Amino acid sequence: MNYDTYYHICRQSYKGPSSVTDPAEFYKDPVRIIPLDSFGPAYLETVNVLAEKVRTDFDSGECVKNDGIMAKHFNIWKFEEELTALSRFLVPHLEEHRYGCHLYVDKIYIYRTMPMEQRVSSYEWHYDNNPDEVVKTLIYLNDVDPSNSPYEYLATPQGTGVLGVCTRRGTLDWTPAPNNSRVGHLIPKLSERGFEPTKVLGPRGTTVSFVNNSIHRANPVLSGYRDVVNIRVKPTFEPSPTYVSPAWTTGFETSGVVNRDPEKAWATKD
Repeated sequence: MNYDTYYHICRQSYKGPSSVTDPAEFYKDPVRIIPLDSFGPAYLETVNVLAEKVRTDFDSGECVKNDGIMAKHFNIWKFEEELTALSRFLVPHLEEHRYGCHLYVDKIYIYRTMPMEQRVSSYEWHYDNNPDEVVKTLIYLNDVDPSNSPYEYLATPQGTGVLGVCTRRGTLDWTPAPNNSRVGHLIPKLSERGFEPTKVLGPRGTTVSFVNNSIHRANPVLSGYRDVVNIRVKPTFEPSPTYVSPAWTTGFETSGVVNRDPEKAWATKD
């Protein structure tokens, strides 16, 4: 089974609240900035607590590995209380307003972007090449302006995000992406057609949710720093007992490639 079919089945079984009237919008509008007033003051209070704890660890090097590309936190469970709280705000919002089905959190990444002399890895234009039904949500843990590594995505002339061509769709279709899903060579021609790189700027707590195959990149730090928590969700037929759990949520310690079989959900760690 491929993920698009599984997503359709999950939608059919869902009994929760949903404002999703046209499932095709999920793919047509893949990058969405979630207004901060969607969650209320408790959301920002949780972001503030997490941000200060994460900043302290990155500044001290506690639980952090720097591979020269990003400084990565390798103990997300140090922040279990805050990550659980954020997921309780975010995941129901995505269920109701984006997916129209049950979700669970399979990945959480916490990292700090770096100064780079030459763009490599996530600093290049790329898409993740996991199935389109996998969505990431970035939450800025500090104020972000053009100088400190804003998230950037490619937008159509109408202002919506652009999906790369996914070649890992599920059990029936699982092949490597051309050029390792790096698409920088396509940007000049797309720019001539009115497609525009768009940087997401904003204060601490800015929340941008995107289909993982949206064409995007990080930007090198010119001054200051950018700390981020990245929460990734997947559809599930049966609702999970809690959105986040060490039983099925992982961080940088395991590969970011999702399980080829979409039916292997929260009950089994990918």
